[in-house]
Amino acid sequence: MVNCLVITAIICVLVTTVGTIVSFATPNWLSVRVPAGVMNKRVDVCDCSSTDCDCGLWLNCRGGPSSAGSLNNCQWYFANEFAIEKNLPDWFKAVQGLMSCAVASSMLSLLIGLFSLCWSSKGCNPYQATGAFANLTFLLLAVAISLFGAKAYLENKAEVLTDKSRDTDHILLFGWSFWVAVGSTALSLIASILYFCVGRNEEEYN
Repeated sequence: MVNCLVITAIICVLVTTVGTIVSFATPNWLSVRVPAGVMNKRVDVCDCSSTDCDCGLWLNCRGGPSSAGSLNNCQWYFANEFAIEKNLPDWFKAVQGLMSCAVASSMLSLLIGLFSLCWSSKGCNPYQATGAFANLTFLLLAVAISLFGAKAYLENKAEVLTDKSRDTDHILLFGWSFWVAVGSTALSLIASILYFCVGRNEEEYN
């Protein structure tokens, strides 16, 4: 019989998976705001040269994505024979790879977690496997957001909140996609702990 702990764990995994995919796909990891008087200022981290630009892991959008959902004002890093991707710093490419692996591991943990809801066998404990993939997702996300946050701050002076008193020619803020990844990291840790607890109890019961 499925207990409340398992239901809570699978909900955490589900939200983690959705959050990881959303943060992975949306262009809002960094928000670049350049004063109107400063023209042609380029932010090296994602090749933004607009006064209003949002950076994601795979594209930047000048003026942000349109309200109609169109990406006409966005530029993919892989376009024009990887023109932008080739110029991205190595740490940014590492974050891309880590987040790609996190998406895969979170989806695997979700699939195994859903499978465990209708699986009953003394010779197999799917809860431990789900917990292992959830824990792997946590590690991948934790390294990705730590690397991104540290490098964006140290090399580009990215901020959590705008410091209006600081004299600067551009403002770089962590966008909501980054914070969604942070939230997914916390949920993946909670999910892994819950599944390991359920798996341990299942082994003792059997």
